[in-house]
Order: sequence, then structure tokens, then C-alpha cells
Amino acid sequence: MRFPLNALNAILIGTLPGNNRRTGYAILFTLFSFFFLSSFVHAQSSSCPVPQIRKYASGQKTETVLGSTSGDANAADGNPATQSTLNTLAILGITYAKQYLNFDATIAAGTPVSVKIAYPSNLVGLGSAVTIQPFIYNSSHVETAVGVAYTASALLSVASGSGDMEVMLTPKDAAGNPVAYDGVWIKLTGLLSAGLSMGVYDAWILQNAPANTNCYQAIDVLAGVRAGQLALLNATGWVDNPWLAIDNDPTLATYAQLNTGVKVLSDVFETVVFNTNAKPGDSVYIVLQDAGAALLDLNLLTGFQIQPMLGNTPVGSPITNSSTLLNLRLLGGPGQKYILSAAIPAAFDRIDIQLGGLVGALSALRIYDVRIVAPAPALSLQLNGIPNPGPICINDVGKIKFTVTNADACAVYNWYKSDGTLLLGNSLTFTPAITTAGNYTYYVEAIRSGCSGNVKNRVPVSVTVAPRPGSPSLTIQ
Repeated sequence: MRFPLNALNAILIGTLPGNNRRTGYAILFTLFSFFFLSSFVHAQSSSCPVPQIRKYASGQKTETVLGSTSGDANAADGNPATQSTLNTLAILGITYAKQYLNFDATIAAGTPVSVKIAYPSNLVGLGSAVTIQPFIYNSSHVETAVGVAYTASALLSVASGSGDMEVMLTPKDAAGNPVAYDGVWIKLTGLLSAGLSMGVYDAWILQNAPANTNCYQAIDVLAGVRAGQLALLNATGWVDNPWLAIDNDPTLATYAQLNTGVKVLSDVFETVVFNTNAKPGDSVYIVLQDAGAALLDLNLLTGFQIQPMLGNTPVGSPITNSSTLLNLRLLGGPGQKYILSAAIPAAFDRIDIQLGGLVGALSALRIYDVRIVAPAPALSLQLNGIPNPGPICINDVGKIKFTVTNADACAVYNWYKSDGTLLLGNSLTFTPAITTAGNYTYYVEAIRSGCSGNVKNRVPVSVTVAPRPGSPSLTIQ
């Protein structure tokens, strides 16, 4: 905002007597400070990223010529675990199955759209048989192609892979100009050599999340096999129960299992997708286990790697067992389960876990849990502004202050009693109200902009308060 100070000065000189101009300048300075600080605070808050979540296509219909479909409604149910199926006969270019997926309102030009498909191995190399076409409704509410069509081979980042894939496109015309659209259709065209089938899970766009969103939640998985050093048709890998890696089982009894089979030179993968982007410095946390429950160390995780991603774009290089970012520790309890963690230096919204591709690689690995963990608040206990580990005398409890020392500029910090009662909101410091000696534990939680709180993220902080010394007992000799 610009301030016409010369004009304001002229007004003050022209309207205020000389002895009142100092007061006028004070008012002007106060107003300027108010507007400047207001603008600064607004700019500071607007610099924090707004969480984004999926908005799914909500309507669908199908169309076939010598083809068939099944489970049609599954492609528009907002559940990325369920799919419809498109089938075609072995007749070149004549038979097809098509499914239209539409949103509840026209989507603005320049908005990317994603489609999750189940891409079978017999379609690898035949990507032109699958096309995705944006459409818009004409005045008769008939789906009309808008912009160019996209083939699966042009969209898939892993052309030599099969399984669950996510393709993302920004609808554009032939000149490269973004276009508005009401939805997309997915078309599977028959080939002369064989009948074909593929699955369609859902289509979605990203939109700003409402306030107090439950951020960093695993919401989707992609799983399948990549050729690695083999032709894909010779690969033997597969993934069992991929959704059990994100089922939030507190007992860690359920798991997905990555299997390379007898051809370890192929790669199997599971990609876990989160509902909002993690910030640079957040960590990925994976609970894993050798399928034979053998002891693990990083040296034994040959052929294992994790690749952070933002959308379909890799973030940095793959993190392998030799990376200094990785930390592996044994989890208490039966079964030789381990926690693997790595701090990721850039923003990401998914983790691709891959196994195989090397001689000597593990043949099977179980994944029990995958989640994002934000840095925990670091705290200091001070007495009169001086660090003090305690215990602290009851006489000095009014001088106690807990302080967050690694504050996140895009988070607020709330303080709680052990029973979950909120004691103080949005403060980097906290002085507890203590009246008697004893051991006290409080909790602090960092809540990022746009996100809701989560009891699991609360960090305990304790202080011991010693009683007032009693009167000394003297003996006169």
C-alpha cells in the first residue's frame, strides 16, 4: 500500500495551527505504523502454504462398442480403493469402452486433473490404446471434447511398469493454451492381437482445504511392478494387501508385503500418498520387517530405496540403505519390527517404496505403517530467564517459563494439561500455575497453518517443584 505522505503533510500544515502540528505528526506516525504493521502481519501469514485436498469427480457414465464395463459407480465414489473396469474385444480400432467422469461444476482453465488407473502388464508398450480426453458440456448437456487428447504412454512416468498408476494433466488446446473443462473421459480401444481390460479408480483436482483440516494423512496407495533389468513380462514381483500399510492399526498387526519373486532383478513398489504436502524438514516414518522376521540392519536392506515425490515429480535422489539420511532402530515388542525414518529436505506429498533390482536384494519385505512426522518442538525450562533443569523451589514457581526454541513460523503452539485440557493457546512460552510441591507434566503441540491438532503430536515437558525448606533445628552446645 502506498501512502501519499506529501499530501498528508500539506493537509496538516494547511489545517492545523503551528503549535498543534506536532500532535498531527504523532497521529500521522501512529496511523502509518498501524497500516505498516497490519500489512506486514498479513504478508507474514499469507506466506504460509495453504493445505490442499482432493475434490473428486462426482458423476459418471459409460459408453461401449463391442466392449463392456463393470462396477461403473466405483470410479465416481470418492474412494481411491475401488475401481470400475473397461473391457474390449480383439478387434483393431473398432471396439472400445469409454467412461466419462464429471465434476459438479466447470473447472477453471489451468487447473490440473489427475486420474488413477489400474494399468495391466499386457498394456505396457500399447499406451496409445488408452486415451484421456477433457470435455465440456455443450448447450444440450452433451459431452464435447475440449483441448487435445492424451495417451497413457505420454502421461505415465514409468512406461515399463504395471499396476496402479496416477496420471496428471493440465487440459490445453493444440496451441498450448489452458482450457476450462467439466470432466474427462477415459477410453480403452481394442487391438487386433488381444482383448484388453483396465481399471479406473477416480479422477480429482486439488483445492484449498477448509480450516482445521486433518493434515498429513495417508489417503491412497499405488502398487505394482517395474521392469528394472528385465522385460516386464518376465518380472515375477507383486504386492500383497497394499492398503494395510496405511490402515492405522495401533497394534501393528497388519501389513502390506512387497515380493520380488524368483526374478529379483525386477522392482516392486508401493507409493503412499498423503492428503496434504509435508514441509521441508519433515520426516517419513516407516515400520518394516523382514518377511522371515530376521534381524535387519541398513547393510541388509540391499535393493531397498525410498523416493520422496511431489505429485509425479521426484524430490531429490532416491534414498538408499547407504544414505546418511536414513535411521533404522528396532521397535520394542515381538517380531523384529523396525522403524526406518528419514528427514526429507524438501516439500513432498508421497513416498515411493521400492524393493528389488539387485542381486542379493531381500525377496520380501513387510510394511506395517507409513506416516509423516513433523519435527517435535524443542523446549527449554528457564527460571528468571536463565536455563534451569530443575528441581525448582516452590518459592520460585512464578519465575518458571517453558520456551519453544525451534519455532515454526507457520505454526501455533498450544499448551495442555496431562488430561488434555487446554491451558494456553498460540504462545511460544508458558508459565504453569503451581501452588504445591510435586512432579508436573504438561504437553505442547505445534499446529500448522490450516491444520487441526492431533493428540499424537503433543510433546511432554516436565518440572519437579521442591517444597519450601522447613525451619532449621539448632542445637546449642
